[in-house]
Amino acid sequence: MKPLSRSPITLRATLIGITLIPLNSYWILHLSYIWDSNRPTSLALLFNVLFTLLVLISLNALLRRLRPKLAFTQSELLVIYAMLCQASVFAGRDMLQVLVPLMGNGFWYATPENEWTQLFHQHLPDWLVVGKHEVLRGFYEGESTFYLQSHIQAWLQPTLVWVGFCLVIGVTMLCLNVLLRKQWQEHERLTYPIAQLPLEITQGKSRFFNRRMMTVGLCIAALLNLLYSLHQINPVFPTIPLYHRFRITESPWSAMNNPGFRISFFPFAIGVGFLIPLDLGFSCWFFHLFWHFQRIVGQSFGWRSAIGFPREMAQIRGVWIALFLWTIWVGRAHFKSVLQAFFKSRASTESDEEEALRYRTALVGAIIGFVLILAFCMKAGMSLWFAALFFVLYFAMSITITRIRAELGPPAHDLYNAGPDLLLTDAIGTRRIGNRNLTVMSLFFWLNHLSYRAHPMPHQLEALKLAHQTRFNPTQLIWVLAIAIFVGALSAAWGHLHLSYNVGLENARSWYARAAFNRLAGWLYNPSETNFGGMLYTAGGFTFAVSLLLLRWRFIQFPLHPVGYVVSSWWTFTGLWFPILISWVVKRILLTTGGVRLYRRAIPFFIGLVIGDVIVASIISIFGLFFDFRVVYLSW
Repeated sequence: MKPLSRSPITLRATLIGITLIPLNSYWILHLSYIWDSNRPTSLALLFNVLFTLLVLISLNALLRRLRPKLAFTQSELLVIYAMLCQASVFAGRDMLQVLVPLMGNGFWYATPENEWTQLFHQHLPDWLVVGKHEVLRGFYEGESTFYLQSHIQAWLQPTLVWVGFCLVIGVTMLCLNVLLRKQWQEHERLTYPIAQLPLEITQGKSRFFNRRMMTVGLCIAALLNLLYSLHQINPVFPTIPLYHRFRITESPWSAMNNPGFRISFFPFAIGVGFLIPLDLGFSCWFFHLFWHFQRIVGQSFGWRSAIGFPREMAQIRGVWIALFLWTIWVGRAHFKSVLQAFFKSRASTESDEEEALRYRTALVGAIIGFVLILAFCMKAGMSLWFAALFFVLYFAMSITITRIRAELGPPAHDLYNAGPDLLLTDAIGTRRIGNRNLTVMSLFFWLNHLSYRAHPMPHQLEALKLAHQTRFNPTQLIWVLAIAIFVGALSAAWGHLHLSYNVGLENARSWYARAAFNRLAGWLYNPSETNFGGMLYTAGGFTFAVSLLLLRWRFIQFPLHPVGYVVSSWWTFTGLWFPILISWVVKRILLTTGGVRLYRRAIPFFIGLVIGDVIVASIISIFGLFFDFRVVYLSW
């Protein structure tokens, strides 16, 4: 069978994407690093990219009237969107904003009292860190400039090496996504909820923006956000309270203070919550309250202080492992055909004709990428066995997060502290892992400790989904995304260095400045054996997730999904659970009273809530960047 023709990706779209990436990275850095506000990459749908797409759509409407030949096609708009998404996650709060300080933290914060010099300095590779105090002084204290020869020379090598590592990680994920796409998109027909909004609004002559319900939703969200933001700038302006955090002092209810109990009414979150499947919406808010219930029970019986109950992140490690193994089991037939294609089985010669890469090429690419990552780790001083374990778990977790997004599209996936670092230290013990392995692993703090909210791999798969759905060339998309990774990581590193030498890391809102090396010092001071308690909680989370999956497999209408359990445990969802509850109640009422037809008629209103919130939040944040005022929370 001859493959269908594909529209080529234009040079114009690629160049526009490359041009916008540095501006986009600087915007993100100013919001989350300087303001500690908005955190544009903490949610699955990146509001900064969505705003840029809306601006391009508005420009396109003008071009259609004045110069129709210059108007963007849908594929061009989606290519720019995909490039900015990929660059944004690397520039986001959880990745390069952690990586750049990691290069100097171990030296700047070393004192005779904490003995960091004796503990781990000998294990830090010179080519990955910056250790000169005269170079770091301006970085941490500010009132200096990055553009001195001594500063540039000190940062150039480690920055370029880490940017190259980002590129290898990103391309390896792209190869894995090629192997996964057909199973999830065509065989299991997953819905990719996050990708549906950009697909809908970029349809050329769609009447989407002319729908009255969308306009009403947009105006409501814009007004609420505008009043809320203006009140923060100047309390003279009236406001409608959209956000309240409760500080509870009475035990056992005080157990909810960590991570917190909040009531919020942010339109963006309500709109996104309406787009996700009904069972996931229920699971998200129900399990968020269930986590609080566990904390209260633990506090009541003294288990929280005695044994750490409910040990949220230890449980979450077990849940995501269960989801990963379930994903592999469900797709076993497809993965078998991938292996057959690798060995050139006659039965599979046509199975990969529509893919961005042949399965053999993608599998070889993933293997080469993994080998390069292992070589990097060994060069840095990590043992081969430990590096292999660490990155096998990291990519398994990455696949799981990508599956979560493709199937159910939760508005956030904050798997804080659930990565391979603490899983391995619990399972093996820091004593067996060894000081050098622990030190080099701490340099990957940016990659696995916080970066599950903003993760490159789900955005890549959603881009491939859009390419196949709108028939533009997925092979060219692979190259374009690789360019976006490189330019995005490089521009984010530059932006961070530029801002840090200007304002000083210690004057910015960078709470993670010492977290990685404080934790490392604790491991080295107090080496431990296998943490059987932590592994017991992980086993409990695994068992709980498998039980829910089996119940959903046996009973089609079973409402609880383990994805809701895994994404709702920690801080990000404290601001999302109530908006999701609101959208779930409305969606259930609409489906019960008017069926699918009424639900579809309501979708533009809720997308309008998202768009209105995004427009006002983005415009105010851009004005704040130029006129030097700050708004704490613009959209959630």
